[in-house]
This record gives sequence, structure tokens and C-alpha cells, in this order.
Amino acid sequence: MALNANEIALLGQPAIDAIEYGHQRVDYAPSEARKIGKYTIVALILNRIIGSGIFLTPHRVLAGTGCVGGALFLWVVGALLSLCGLYVWLECGLSMPQRKISGETEPRGVPRSGGEKNFLEFMFPNTNLRLPHIRTTCSFSIMFILLYNLSGNAISFGLQVMTASGIYDPASGETPDRATAVGIAIGALTFVVLLHMFSRRGGILVNNAFAIIKVSLLLAIICLGIAKAAGRFPNSPGDDSNAEVIRKNFREGVWSTQRSDASSWSNSLMLCMYSFSGFEQPFYILAETKSPRRHFPKYTVIAMMIAIVLFVAVNISYLLVVDKDLILDDETYKNDLASLFFTHLFQGDNQQATQAMAALIALSIFGNLVVMTFTAARVKQEIAKEGILPWSLFFATSYTTPYGLLKKWMSHRQLADHEVEEAPTAAFIMHWCTSVLLILVTIPVTDPRYAYSALVSLYSYTIVGLLGFWVSGGLLLIKLQRSKFHWQDRRRYRPWLSPAHPILYFLASAFMLIAAFIPPTTGSPFHHTITGFQWYIIPAIGISAPLWGVVYYWGLLIYEWKIGKQLDVTRQAYWAQDPDCPGEYVQRAEIIDHTWLITARGDNMSDGFAEPTAALDEELARRGGDNFGMRERREPAAGKYDNDDDSIFGGATGGRNPQVRRLSDGF
Repeated sequence: MALNANEIALLGQPAIDAIEYGHQRVDYAPSEARKIGKYTIVALILNRIIGSGIFLTPHRVLAGTGCVGGALFLWVVGALLSLCGLYVWLECGLSMPQRKISGETEPRGVPRSGGEKNFLEFMFPNTNLRLPHIRTTCSFSIMFILLYNLSGNAISFGLQVMTASGIYDPASGETPDRATAVGIAIGALTFVVLLHMFSRRGGILVNNAFAIIKVSLLLAIICLGIAKAAGRFPNSPGDDSNAEVIRKNFREGVWSTQRSDASSWSNSLMLCMYSFSGFEQPFYILAETKSPRRHFPKYTVIAMMIAIVLFVAVNISYLLVVDKDLILDDETYKNDLASLFFTHLFQGDNQQATQAMAALIALSIFGNLVVMTFTAARVKQEIAKEGILPWSLFFATSYTTPYGLLKKWMSHRQLADHEVEEAPTAAFIMHWCTSVLLILVTIPVTDPRYAYSALVSLYSYTIVGLLGFWVSGGLLLIKLQRSKFHWQDRRRYRPWLSPAHPILYFLASAFMLIAAFIPPTTGSPFHHTITGFQWYIIPAIGISAPLWGVVYYWGLLIYEWKIGKQLDVTRQAYWAQDPDCPGEYVQRAEIIDHTWLITARGDNMSDGFAEPTAALDEELARRGGDNFGMRERREPAAGKYDNDDDSIFGGATGGRNPQVRRLSDGF
């Protein structure tokens, strides 16, 4: 079907000379040559999943279940549930948000960066909501900005570096120096942020390299465990024979356990799912990937299956070498399976084995920091585009990287703006600040090992459990509301598991969220004598996290009412046909407009803002345009446009032909 004039215009690039930088920004997707390919999609997932979890959680899962059979069973269950989560993200990511294309009767999904932000705004739209209703955008955004980082892993990185360098010996029973661990953690976060700020391509190459290194490391552990079981390594003096270890672990009391409390089992399952978390990484940068509809269903599943096979095999490999009683009889739970594996694998100094393992874990954690910083900053940039943050346009803007400036200077021709490498530099700064803030909050905890445990538990409860419950529940909701969403006709991807994948993921997430409030019994690895904090603290903080954004939203409405203005946020997308997948579209660029409107002072906020005047309504109609029927117009405040560049929340006068959406009234 031939394109009409409006489609041809939208399929082009926005006119830079029409951008009014006092209140507008243009954000380009990378050119086809610089977009992320299928290998990087796999590497993003593997580099994120293979972190500290597979090294530092297996002993706690084994101790939490009290038996080898239960531990391996939970690893398999956690893997299958995480695979269901991936299918939930695939169905949502390739179908949300939706835009109507001329010539088609139903809106279609056009992938956009942002991940769960886009999913939740589509499932729980902000349209026609007034106080005291929850505002989805703020509710998700504040929780994500504050908690979506690897502060816990950064502290663990500091501890592993201290162990590898001989500064700290875990076997000594001493408390590691808090200041040193925090200093190394902040230094690592700073280095990673500077890496991504310097070069987008450089950050991607480092990520891909770490994925190869980590997979190779896990394959080596699997091969070494099999070789040990086959008798290729001599036993250390005083150790049981390898055949005896295998018999005790896999033949005697495989399912015999004293752990009958639900809290220990649910927390163990949460740790397994935390270890598999990471499949969502490519969905945060959908606008920067090649042909998402073609590549994502295949290569995200391949990456997840590789991680599942490796993790289950590594756990078996650990238990081929390490006697389970070394974990189950350890009342302090300070001996992790990874370190014990290397200690029993070779004869010689146990201290050297411990240091070598710590160096490998530190390397793996550093790769985690690289990949998560790259993707998290993109989501925080998308949040800033909604105008809900102070200096939103500053954080919403992509800036040319130093590497991009160098290539532009060395180029033999004049490069256009969209041909030069850019990165969300300001969003990286925001990510660094929130990551360091979370580390500093834990400084009163004298033992950094407890700080690591607390931050990992908080991340698991909110980002893994709570967001999983929220997104899967929302997907079930739109599947049930057929007359409203027409989901069966509009979704761009239909998983073969449907509708089992959202049901299973929703039920599992709900179980873990509720079971976290059950107190663990004495002797459990999740008891406060082991973790360093009371069992109810993390669930209480986690369950309240979405409410932080609601309070923040109310504060922004009060601010609008006080200054007598309302912030109008518009986002106009330009998209193009996917060259590698006929019939699909990809985003090419976007114009963001933050415009303040004068309101009548003294309005009753609970009743909404005043109706627009005829003059303003005419002006908004001139600005709006149809944009394929997807223009959703809000009810602006009465008054006129006001240029107020000094305001911390945005810019000034109206833009040209914006796509007006109701995402967050006022901010």
C-alpha cells in the first residue's frame, strides 16, 4: 500500500531547525550500522545473569532447603519461572506501546526503549485519573530510579577484591574493613560510568567480551567438576574420596531435610530467580536494536537457555566436589560452594584457592556493573522525558560522546547529527548518584557483608518479585479485558506458552511476596542472626516502594498548584519500516516537548484544572496534528503559554506538531 503524505513525513527525520531548545529536545535512535545486533542481545543477557549469584547464592539455597534434591529442584523451578518471565517481557516488549498505522484497522506495537515503564503505562494508563488515584508513571519511576542499580554487587565487588589481594581473609572470622569495601565499590561504579560516557561502542564491546569470559569460566568449572568426579585430580590429605562425596551428596538423603518452614524455601526460590534475573536487559534499549521483532524471540530465548543449562550444571559440578555437610553443618553459613570447590579441587594452600576464586567472582561482578549501567541509564533517560524530574530536559538529552567527537573531527566529510555517536550522559550521572547514595545509606551497617545481603534482598524483592508481579498481573488483566484492549488481535508476538506464562509468573511472584512476611525459624540462613537484619524489614520497604512515587506525584501537583502553572509533556515519535522484517516498524527519532501552561490560581485541585479557553484550544489543535489517529489530547489549563526557562521542571512555549499524550497530568 502506498504511503500518504502524513506517513512519508513521519517516516522521515525531524527538522532540526524547527527545534526550540528552550523547551524541546530531539532524540535519535542509532543508525542501522550502529544498532545492537543479535550477538549483543545474547551477550547483554548472559553478562547480566552471570554475576555474583551463581557463585554466592548456591550455598544459601542448599542451606535454605536443607537437602541436595530440594536445592537442585529450586534451581530448575527458578529457571522455568524465569523463562516464563522472559515470555511475558517478549509479549509486552514487542507489542507496547501501540500506534495506529494508516491503512490498518487496529493499532500495532512499535518497540520503544524503556522496558517495564512502557508496559505499565499501557496496562494501567493514566488517562482520566484524578487524586487520590495512583499515577503509574511516577509510581514506577521513583522506585526504579532509586533501586534499579547494583549497589549490593558493587559492595560485593569490593569484598572480593579485598579477598583476592589478601587484604581480607574470610577464614579469619574478622569483620572486613567497611571504608575500604565502600571505597572500592564507589571506584568501580565511577569507572564503569566513565567508560559508557566516553564511548557507547566501547561499552558494548566490553560487555560482549565479558560475556565470553563468563561463559568460558562456567564451562571451565563444569569440566573441572566432571574431571574431579572421574578421579583426574588427587584428593587432598584428610579429605574423603571423591566417590564418597558423590555417594553422600547424590545417593544418601537426597530429599531428607529439616527445613520445613515456608520462609526458608520461598527465600531460596527468590535467590534462584535473582540469579536468573537479567533477561529484561535488551528490552530497556529496544529502540537501539536491529529488527526487534525478528531477533528478540529467538536470541533472548537462546541466551536464557544457555544460562539455565550452565547454572544447573555448575550447581551439580559444585556438589561433585564439595561435601554437602560442609554447608549444612556450618551454623554461620560463611563458606560458599564456589570457594570450597576450588579449595577441594587442588592440593595446596587453601588461601591461594580462596584468593583465586575471589578474583574470578570480582571479574564476573564487574561485568554485571558494565551491562546494568548501560541499560539502566537508558530507562532513566526515558523517565526524564516524561517531565517528572527536576531539570528533566537535561537528563532526557543524549549528548555526543568524546569518542563521537573524535570520529567527527577525523571524518573526511561533514557528519549529520544523527550519524554521530551519542549517549545519555546526564542519565549516567543520575544513575551513578543513586547507586552511590544507596551504598552510603548502608554505611551505618558496620559489616559490609550484611550491607551486601540487605541490598541484594531489597533488589530481589522489588525489581524481581514486585515488578514481576506487577507486569505479569497487568498482562493477565489486558488479556481478560478483551473489549477494551483487543489484545489477541493487536499483540505482535504470541508465545507458545500462552496464557500459561503470565499465570505461572504471577502466581510465583505473589507467593514469594507474601511468604517473605513469614518469619524464618532459628537456624535458617535467612534468620536475622545470619543476615544481620530483621526478616520483616526488606518486605516492608519493598511493598511500600510503589507508594513513594504516589507521594512524589502528589508533591508535584501541589507544586503546580502553588506556582499556577501546569506542565504539558508531549512526545512525537518518527518511525520507519523495519528493513529486515517486512510489515514491522522501528522508531527512528523522537521530539520531546515540555511546555508550561498558565492556570487560574486558586483552583480546587481535587476537581482538576480549569477547562481550556477557546483561544488555547485552537492553539493546541494547531500544534497537535492527527499523527495516524494516535493523538490523545489532554485537558490543558486555562490561560496562555508562558516562557519560564528558570523553572526547574521544564521549558517554555509550545512546539510544532507534537503527539500529545496523557501520561502524567501536570508533570
